[in-house]
This record gives sequence, structure tokens and C-alpha cells, in this order.
Amino acid sequence: MSTVFTIFVHLTAQPAWLALPRGRRRQLIAEHIDPLLDKQSRVRVRWFDAEALSARPSDVLTATTDDLQSWSDLMEELRDSPLWSVPYFHVELILPAIEDGYADYEARVG
Repeated sequence: MSTVFTIFVHLTAQPAWLALPRGRRRQLIAEHIDPLLDKQSRVRVRWFDAEALSARPSDVLTATTDDLQSWSDLMEELRDSPLWSVPYFHVELILPAIEDGYADYEARVG
């Protein structure tokens, strides 16, 4: 059984992103981000808006995968995208985790 990782990426929207009209934001996501997510089919990504509840981070991306190479490839591609390179977002923290890792450990070692 392979280990499933969940990676929490704390992001802060930059003024350059916030200044864009919402339609332009959607267009950038459709042009630059959606194809990357489609390409890395072993990584499931969800995006959470935290700005109404926290100034930092403004957003939290969660990724779930059993293939850390696919995750690493996706991050390299995101770094080359306008989201990171303009930059429209600043990466505050990347926190990988294993759900109930202690339970898996206990099951394996008795």
C-alpha cells in the first residue's frame, strides 16, 4: 500500500493579482494553471480562500498524492507560471503531511 501525502501550501495574494479584474484572473488560471493540473493527474488539488478569515495566508492550496515526483513536477511547473513568477502569489509555507500517520505506524509495528 502506498503512502498518500497531503501537502498544504500557504499562499498570499500579491497586489498585482488583486489589481487584476476577476475575469482576467479566471483567464490566467484557465490558460496557465488548469493545463498543469490536468497534466499531473496523480495530484489532486483543491484551493481554499482564507482571506476573509486571515490576512496571511490569503489562500491555502491542498494537494493529495501518492507520487511525490508528480507533486515536485507540478511545483516546478507552477514556479514557471505567472502565478508564482510575476508574482501574483507568494508562497508562505509548504507543509507536507500524512493523514493518521501514527495509526499506520502502529499497524505496521504492532
